[in-house]
Amino acid sequence: MTQQEFIDKISQQYQKSGDLLEGNGGYDILRGTAHTVSGYMEDVFALYMASRINSNTYQYLVDKLISYRGEKGDKAIRFKPDLAILDKSVLMHYFDLKTNLGWIRDLKSFLKEKDELIQKIKGGKAWISFPYVNSDNPEIVQDILISERLKYKIVVYDGWNISRNQLAENISFASTLDNVELFVLKLWNESTKEFTINQKAFDALY
Repeated sequence: MTQQEFIDKISQQYQKSGDLLEGNGGYDILRGTAHTVSGYMEDVFALYMASRINSNTYQYLVDKLISYRGEKGDKAIRFKPDLAILDKSVLMHYFDLKTNLGWIRDLKSFLKEKDELIQKIKGGKAWISFPYVNSDNPEIVQDILISERLKYKIVVYDGWNISRNQLAENISFASTLDNVELFVLKLWNESTKEFTINQKAFDALY
């Protein structure tokens, strides 16, 4: 999957997000709030990353809870990446996906908390539980390690909903954190008055 194909798929999903999933059946049914695009974007992003990395040894987990063991006696720390990528049971990539940055007022505090989380868990041990299905398929617990090089990677579909100055300030702040990276995949081009693909961000994802 190319960068343009990824962008096109998300754009098309946005266009359909206001539609009724089962149609109106000939009745006067209208939807007010659009369907969320975030879950769809998680799936497509996982497919995009898998196609770019192109390795059958990697494991891609979408929106899957991970539990960190911590010190003996400590309460487990649980976190849920929108996409976790593991290589031979080592957590290598932690992605958090956002359609835009209009969802939070204090992004700096949010990123600081994520920076502290990664600092605490990297190099440690964790586990992932896959739920019980039936007697032939009991719950499976996968023990994993967390890479010393792990970073919290927040991937933003576009820089809409906030000013360009605020966006630049957020990107600059993220760059000061040891364990955080912020990628904006579409940027506003003032000269053409349209969004363009941020090739630099795409290239730095993996």
